[in-house]
Amino acid sequence: MHIFDNFLVHYLRRFDKYCFTVQLNGKTYTIGEGQPLFNVIIHKDISKKELLASTSLALGEAYMRKDVEIQGDLFTALRCFLSQSSQFSLDKSLFKRILYPSESKSAQKKQVSSHYDLGNDFYAKWLDPSMSYSCAYFKNEDDSLEQAQHNKVHYILEKLYLKEGMTLLDIGCGWGYLLIEAAKKYGIKGYGCTLSKEQWKKGQERIEKLGLKGQVQIDLVDYRDLVAEGRQYDRIVSVGMLEHVGRSNYPLYMETACHLLKDEGMFLLHYISGHDESIGNPWMRKYIFPGGTLPSL
Repeated sequence: MHIFDNFLVHYLRRFDKYCFTVQLNGKTYTIGEGQPLFNVIIHKDISKKELLASTSLALGEAYMRKDVEIQGDLFTALRCFLSQSSQFSLDKSLFKRILYPSESKSAQKKQVSSHYDLGNDFYAKWLDPSMSYSCAYFKNEDDSLEQAQHNKVHYILEKLYLKEGMTLLDIGCGWGYLLIEAAKKYGIKGYGCTLSKEQWKKGQERIEKLGLKGQVQIDLVDYRDLVAEGRQYDRIVSVGMLEHVGRSNYPLYMETACHLLKDEGMFLLHYISGHDESIGNPWMRKYIFPGGTLPSL
């Protein structure tokens, strides 16, 4: 047995809330008590240095390289490890660029592009047909994902008390589904902004196909540049956008929304948050939401 094997097994024993097995160099180790829920197969050692620098990055990248394999249900394994994320090691000094990225316009444009410009075909494989990319609202147990996203969007629209002829701004409008539904049902004039070229492209296709040109407009523009256009809106909505703004930009974001909102207007803000000020983990920051601010998993 190699010294790294000893350390790796020793390290994994801290995740003993649930029972699982580890296969390494022809030997099987049991972590926790009870019936194993899954099996972790280690094809290549993970060094002590990597694990102590960032557990999430070390394990995540090892899985991506296929150095680590999960035998059993992957979701169960992830749930077991992530529910014990307090046991993860992290040396923040080694990951400053990932954990504390620039929140400038140019940097955030690159961050958004790296996530949302992976291609509309990619997102269509796992999003519902509406291409809604935020938490859904399952009113009934048998609701499909598409129905749940429809429920969510129309619940938001009801809260906005929209009237025909009103102007509605969607900050971070994604592929435009909310604006399109608002225009179809309430007869409003919708404006949206995004930094993703792929989202903008899909939005234009949808608007054209549905005959909503002139009623719904989506621009490839940073929300911070909207004030200079001199427009104001009866209603403003923003769904799942604040997570990308960056904490240092929160005051500017709210001030911008205030400038863009007409007197007696209404602003509905929907976002994911948490009770802590956690910076998240390096793997999530590097591969899923670069620059994003999300609560701990």
